Amino acid sequence: MKIKIIIFALLLLVGYTCYGQTVSALVNNPDLFDGKTVIVKGELVGDIIEGKDGFWVNLLDSGVAIGIYLPHSEKGKIKFLGKYDVTGDFVKIKGVFHKRCIEHAGDTDIHSVSMEVISQGMKKEEEIPVEKIIFAFSLGIVGLAAIGILHILTRREAPGDD
Repeated sequence: MKIKIIIFALLLLVGYTCYGQTVSALVNNPDLFDGKTVIVKGELVGDIIEGKDGFWVNLLDSGVAIGIYLPHSEKGKIKFLGKYDVTGDFVKIKGVFHKRCIEHAGDTDIHSVSMEVISQGMKKEEEIPVEKIIFAFSLGIVGLAAIGILHILTRREAPGDD
């Protein structure tokens, strides 16, 4: 019975200190979460920026991004970072939110305690619609025809030149 009470108390404590939030909620209400453990989900985007004891990467959630500071040991989990033709890994981050991080020049960030990859990203295949291919080809033919007509017209001798 004592073990059940201890486990219940620990779960209650973890639930009280960890906040599952959106990145936009953190950015819009930094005073509410400053120094607290938070849990956020989102897509890893941008580039990895190396630090002394870890590295930074941006987490994008609903159009809002925040810097995440992770230990070097977590780097191997990351396969894809989002950019133009790539969907980044979708992750769940648990860490401490800092409104103005003393360690990192006063930037707003989350110092990650753990990172779980929920789904791996991938390269996007760019699909070009057939209509655009036909239009581009037609435009090329019209352009070549215009150049040909212009060439024929400029080769004619001007009247009165002998």
